[in-house]
Amino acid sequence: MHGRMFSRLLATASALAAAVTVGTATAAPTVQHLAIPAYFNPATAYWPQLTASSAVGIAIANPNSGPGSGFDQQYADAIQAASAAGRRVIGYVDTGYFGTTGRTTHNGETSVEAWTAQAEAEVSQWYSWYGSYGLSGIFFDDGLPDCGHVDLYKAVDKYVKDNYGGFTVDNPGGAAEECYSSAADVIVMFEGTYASYTGWTAPSWELSADPDKIWHLVYSTASQSDMENAMALSRQRNAGYVYVTPDGPDGNPWDSLPTGSYWTGETALIGA
Repeated sequence: MHGRMFSRLLATASALAAAVTVGTATAAPTVQHLAIPAYFNPATAYWPQLTASSAVGIAIANPNSGPGSGFDQQYADAIQAASAAGRRVIGYVDTGYFGTTGRTTHNGETSVEAWTAQAEAEVSQWYSWYGSYGLSGIFFDDGLPDCGHVDLYKAVDKYVKDNYGGFTVDNPGGAAEECYSSAADVIVMFEGTYASYTGWTAPSWELSADPDKIWHLVYSTASQSDMENAMALSRQRNAGYVYVTPDGPDGNPWDSLPTGSYWTGETALIGA
């Protein structure tokens, strides 16, 4: 990137950070990383795009709301290339809120035991198919945020670490209680639209946590200026991992990557 453009982005980031006030973060991230739900086909140009960017720290592979029905060489190649480039690739596993909302497993069961067994089986399948290609860990989606259920997530975290030594992420999609800081390596504390993000308040424990524990996902962020504001807000809110995208109005915000100046601007702000 040309020096003049990079200087402008640095100045923009500084100005936005000064303009946004959401509280004092005692452990504000000195370095952020993009962490991307890569819910797109590995045959598209998006996987090479994220693989090529040093701003990307995490990418979630997701063939079919989980590891899929069989080994896929295209996914294996994408995971291997991203891993070799220094990107941490983790596999998607749905926990289904452990059946507490009536969600059923693939076998039509709703019990905690059935959901736990399915999650552990999918973890093992991910590693069986893609462990040798550089898979780094597991993303547990549809999480619960309250301490009354945290032991369920500690158990699947332990399963990953005891059996595969892997990295874990929990996604309650909202402000989890502080007990979750010990349930996974990273917690998704926000997942929602830009309009929601501008009015959202981070819980006090997040502002003093290790930034590398915190991940924010912001979609339906239409303009580059809104993206820049969301990035500034993420730093104010102590998120060490963040991803902002204009995608979302189609109902699936994770099936593409930003392109052009939006993408180069976002990656430059991560570097700033």
